[in-house]
Amino acid sequence: MNKLFFATLLLCFITSCESKKDIPSATLPSPDSNNGDISLPKDFGAIVVHNGLGKMARHITVRDNGDIYVKMLKKVTNNGIIAFRDTTGNGKSDIVKEFGNFSGSGIDINNGFLYASSTTEVYRYALKKDNLLPNLEPELVISGFPKQNDHSSKPFTFDDKGNIYVTVGSPSNACQKEARSPGKSGMDPCPHLDLQAGIWSFKTNKTKQVHGKDGFKYATGIRNAMGLDWNFAANSLYAMQHGRDQLHQLWPDLYTKEENAQLPAEEFLQVSKGDDFGWPYCYFDQNKNKKMLAPEYGGDGIQQGKCEGIKAPLMAFPGHMAPNDLLFYTGNQFPERYKNGAFIVFHGSWNRSPLPQKGFFVVFVPMKNGKPSGKWEIFADNFAGMEEVKNPADAINRPMGIAQGPDGSLYVTSSATGKIWRIMYYGENSNIKETVITYKKPEEITKKTTNNPNGKKVYDTYCLACHQANGKGVQGLNPPLVNTNWVKGDKKALIGVLLNGMAGEKVDGEVYSNVMAAHDFLTDEQIADVLTYVRSNFGNNYSSITKDEVKKLRNNN
Repeated sequence: MNKLFFATLLLCFITSCESKKDIPSATLPSPDSNNGDISLPKDFGAIVVHNGLGKMARHITVRDNGDIYVKMLKKVTNNGIIAFRDTTGNGKSDIVKEFGNFSGSGIDINNGFLYASSTTEVYRYALKKDNLLPNLEPELVISGFPKQNDHSSKPFTFDDKGNIYVTVGSPSNACQKEARSPGKSGMDPCPHLDLQAGIWSFKTNKTKQVHGKDGFKYATGIRNAMGLDWNFAANSLYAMQHGRDQLHQLWPDLYTKEENAQLPAEEFLQVSKGDDFGWPYCYFDQNKNKKMLAPEYGGDGIQQGKCEGIKAPLMAFPGHMAPNDLLFYTGNQFPERYKNGAFIVFHGSWNRSPLPQKGFFVVFVPMKNGKPSGKWEIFADNFAGMEEVKNPADAINRPMGIAQGPDGSLYVTSSATGKIWRIMYYGENSNIKETVITYKKPEEITKKTTNNPNGKKVYDTYCLACHQANGKGVQGLNPPLVNTNWVKGDKKALIGVLLNGMAGEKVDGEVYSNVMAAHDFLTDEQIADVLTYVRSNFGNNYSSITKDEVKKLRNNN
């Protein structure tokens, strides 16, 4: 009888293992034709869970019953969180509901609560059993984060000891005395490091915590870490740092346009309590494999100075690709090599002009004992829908957030359309058809209506990096110059932008986060040339601006 019992037990064990292995091909919904137009490794497929929320979809989380929650940077109607449910089993959401009257980026689930962040607070909603919508009266968990234009999102993650870790981004590019201004030195010490440019730790069992009074600075010297996750296999916090911008534009005598496109690195960080990663004094040069002294603090691209000995990243990626989310895979659906590895979502660059933009994909980094155990590889690609992206506005989709479902599927959002993909593994020899890539042709730059080589030269030197070669700017960051009220309206207001700079002003109803530095170092003639160039290109056809008009306004300033 004992032999029969153990034989039966062994058979059940073997059967359960085989069943677990066979779950992907047996119970998953069939992939969409062409995998929703993204390319994936062999035997992986994807479905489009929802075909579009509109622009500004950010991070995503998935409940243990499969319900999906997405945070919106811009509110849909009057709400900033979208909830999705599939009641048919085909993997497509057929119930969509909105709630939460604040916009933002961060969203995650912890111990029965749905947490979500605005730019200045973190809230939580009590989840209800079997209900898609939670209790709609949120609790305020943390408040008091500084109001800022640059890097205002508050992504967060949790450990298993009752702590929540929140990124507080730097309010500037490089802590210059005059933000984003050519040749201007940095503040030393940088005052932003007191309450920003780092990761803060708070408690999950407390509400109404206030930044600066409660919690503590867990790590500093981090310009902006949009991707943040706790690796339970390594019992450690990890982050993806956005490197600084505009090395050539601000320091053209020290860095070429080509160096500007590649430097500095986007950094994959293992973060321990008390770490300092060096911003704004340092940046990481992946070609030299060193932390380098920033030019705002006397650096020249060669010397390390006080940056020697600053903690280096685990891995460095090419510059400006915008790592906007990070996830350590703990599921069982994917092959064993993916277990505890890191998936990183690269939103795609905007400031590599005039070179092509890079990123717009999801990469995988194999991990062992908390460290990368191999080279990074592209896992999901073709979100942009074109072989070469010259302007980020051309990209059809820009991957933004990533989450793991209860069955081990991965979910990815697009900030450009709000589309949500579910990526699944169907087992070896699944005969899943590979994506047939058909590239969209980039929109042609509008033909010039005037010949203005002097204006174009100024534009290419000082304006192109932010406003792009097609004048369409960058969603949420840098405003477009195409037929906007600022461009076609009052000449004095437009001249004033170049003389005085601008921050936080609405452009045709939209707020863009990057600061426009004053360009009063340009001559009256240069300002007149470049504004005339803008007003007569990109589909604009408005009257020219003269150097006398600029001079008069400058003198009255």
